[in-house]
Amino acid sequence: MTAIDNDPGVSHSRGAKVQEILKTDTRPVPKAFLDFASPYVGMEEVPKSRFTSPEFAALEKRYVWMKTWQFACLEDEIKEPGSHVVYDVADESLIIIRGKDGLIRALHNACMHRGTRLADDEGRVDSFMCPFHGWEWDNKGDLVNVPGSWDFPQFLNGSKPTCLPQAKVATWDGLVFINFDLEAKPFHEYAAKMIDHFREFPLSKRYKAFHAVKEVDCNWKVLMEAFSEGYHVLVTHPQIVAFCGDENSEYSIYPDNPEVSRFFNPFGVQSPHIVETLSEETIAEEFVAFSSRSRGYADQTRPEVPAGVEARAYVAETFRERMSAMFRANLDNYSDSEILDAVLYHLFPAFAPWAGIGQPLMYRWRPGRTPDTAFMDVIRMVAVPDNEPKPDPAPTARLRREQRWIEAPGMAGLADVFEQDMSNLPFVQQGLKSTGKKTVTYASYMEGRLRHFHKMLDMYIEEGLRADGKSLDVLDPHRVGAQLD
Repeated sequence: MTAIDNDPGVSHSRGAKVQEILKTDTRPVPKAFLDFASPYVGMEEVPKSRFTSPEFAALEKRYVWMKTWQFACLEDEIKEPGSHVVYDVADESLIIIRGKDGLIRALHNACMHRGTRLADDEGRVDSFMCPFHGWEWDNKGDLVNVPGSWDFPQFLNGSKPTCLPQAKVATWDGLVFINFDLEAKPFHEYAAKMIDHFREFPLSKRYKAFHAVKEVDCNWKVLMEAFSEGYHVLVTHPQIVAFCGDENSEYSIYPDNPEVSRFFNPFGVQSPHIVETLSEETIAEEFVAFSSRSRGYADQTRPEVPAGVEARAYVAETFRERMSAMFRANLDNYSDSEILDAVLYHLFPAFAPWAGIGQPLMYRWRPGRTPDTAFMDVIRMVAVPDNEPKPDPAPTARLRREQRWIEAPGMAGLADVFEQDMSNLPFVQQGLKSTGKKTVTYASYMEGRLRHFHKMLDMYIEEGLRADGKSLDVLDPHRVGAQLD
């Protein structure tokens, strides 16, 4: 075991730092990639109960899910009046709909009579009729028909509201976000750092080529954390260590906008865990073979790296050419980093878009009906071909817990990597219920972003409890750093 360094919270990996790798790029690197910050966030243990306790899940619902901005859908999915999708989270449900007046609304998905759910899937309608007693609302949320209305004087005399309640809505770069808290600060303040960085990677110039959502047997935070650090790559994804800088990934936390953080995983360089120095041709060969499967490239030509050329630059140029042909777009100005690297932003609590063009994915995580289940959405956002109309968004494939990612149309080679992650998660959830140790131990740097995330949860819950005039005692046993032994 390597001796522990006395300077925690910073990277001491043997591998080159991300900012050093970016200096070798063959094209100008986006300014956003050079904006990094890694403040020390402590070494506290995190109680396991945060992942297993119904009491903590209730605190999350009341003070996190009901108080934060969440990705709901794409504007392109609700282009026409009456078109809508349903967004479910933590036993709450919203109908995200474009009204006949062109405005986007988030209507609570429950009949004002006796609470029946009004919509269960995406579609296009002029109105919603409750299947129980026939109450009906138009696509702006206004009540338009009540059978036997004479028997509801409380509605007719105006003493009770008749419109469906609404959540707050914001749009950004083709995406629709909601917040159940009507007094929440504006989205553009909440997500300021991410918005600023993504000016260089406009999502509105992409289209939804693939979307799958899967139920998983673990807590939503366990699921999210599996996609938020590179520490697990060596053991969980050994097939990529020849060309993935796992241990020397960069993790950014932005103190001026703590709701936004970033995980920067460099590709085209070997893992620092590999002791022997691999040839540039070996790195390129492994990378091209893997990516040809996961990205759907038809060309399986074995790479021949010219003398004096690094694998990273060679593979970037190879993919630049292939992607230009695939997307029918000129990508010559895109940097090696935008083509190759996994640059994953995280908007608290549970939305993660990838920057660049080589990994055009978005993730979303949501809790299930119990602390032991969760949902993950995987969306592939592909560049719109030059001088061509934007294709319609792909339909959403919904996978049950027993189904595999490969069963979702379009998942292709990515499914193998996702299944490697999924194979761990039910065992993580089971182990979190062990009484032998009451806390989770995170790494100082490589998992510091996870610790920051948990501190953000605590901050929102504590602020909410104080605002409600409630005691903090209900949070204390679950708090980061709680003394449990």
